Amino acid sequence: MNLALATLAGLSVLAVLVWLLLQLQRTSFLARQLAFPLYVAAATAGLWTATLFPAGKPAMRVFEWALVFLLCVTVLRVLGLLLFDVHLHGRKGMRLPPLLPAVALGLAYAVTALISLKLKFQDLPFTALLASTAVTSLVLGLALQPILANFFAGLVISLERPFRINDWIKVGDTEGRVVAINWRTTHLRTRDNDNVIFPNSKISDERVLNYFYPQPMHLERIHVGVHYRTPPYRVRRALLECAAGVPGALEKPTPEVYVLGFGESAVSYELRVWIEDIAQAPRIASDLRTRIWEEFKREGLVIPHPIRTLELAPRARAGLLGKEEGPPPARLFVAEGPDRGRSLELDGAPVTLGRSRGCSLPLSDPNASKEHLKIEWTPEGYLMSDLGSSFGTLVNGRPATTAVLRPLDRIAVGETTIVFESDAR
Repeated sequence: MNLALATLAGLSVLAVLVWLLLQLQRTSFLARQLAFPLYVAAATAGLWTATLFPAGKPAMRVFEWALVFLLCVTVLRVLGLLLFDVHLHGRKGMRLPPLLPAVALGLAYAVTALISLKLKFQDLPFTALLASTAVTSLVLGLALQPILANFFAGLVISLERPFRINDWIKVGDTEGRVVAINWRTTHLRTRDNDNVIFPNSKISDERVLNYFYPQPMHLERIHVGVHYRTPPYRVRRALLECAAGVPGALEKPTPEVYVLGFGESAVSYELRVWIEDIAQAPRIASDLRTRIWEEFKREGLVIPHPIRTLELAPRARAGLLGKEEGPPPARLFVAEGPDRGRSLELDGAPVTLGRSRGCSLPLSDPNASKEHLKIEWTPEGYLMSDLGSSFGTLVNGRPATTAVLRPLDRIAVGETTIVFESDAR
């Protein structure tokens, strides 16, 4: 009866102290850091309560060992805080995985417990105890094989550090931000704000793509098809204009535009933009596509439908109708220089280019004359004539006073490059 009363008293004290510690840990950071020594202190207090009863006197040796063990684990925990939190993290700036300090302290606690038991209870058959412990460990190892596999996989992840907290990774078909790495599982937070839990052993067997290593920059690709009649330099300029100023898109490295291929109804282009956070990739891609649609609408660039169109050549159609062929649709597009992006439609009537405001296409280039050149329709085609300019005119890199223009010919006036675009076949 006295033994039962002593046991009940000790367990009651232990239960009350554990409940108080659980409440204290919710509000106290120090209590969370010293959790294990405090729980050992609660168990020691329960043993001390049991020894107050006559039937509990035999537990005095266990109580004395508990006091020694409590002192050792308290010292170890304080040393762990000084080493991992103050020195390595605070002074050295090293961010250790949470699992590594926990495993190191757990091993230190286990070794301390065995050594203190050996010193306090020298009459215990430690050889038989270790043998039975080995057999028990083998049985438990076989029974807890999945849990142990996850534990050691988590330990390897903590040591190798293929990813860290807040890294954005992809495991299999799932990608998200790493929010926790525990002894058994790793937690990912997806874009939908869902928490996906992966066993560590599964992550060690899967191919893991880390978008934040060695740096968080990520290349976002936007594909778009443009009509064949639009020259690539106009598409490139329009796409680069769309990439400027998008929130989350980086200016360095600079965006790039590539021609991917020639499809049945469109030329395929790829806009490559560097972004600073892969988690924002869908929003940034949406903003880029919105700007592309608006810019193409302003510039008259066509994103064609996947259709096939049968067209008759203009010469053949004019011959069948018995009509004289007129000037084909054409235009001038300023590709480089102060006025880049401007254009002028040509309908066969003479047009002039120069610094004068009275010109059909006024230029801001200081090297252009007031009336620099003239373009008019002739039976041979559109004819460019230099009007006695001071610095001359280049056509496709060669000096020219007169030249019959062909589609995509480049006219250089000072620092300004003008492309002659024509729909003639």
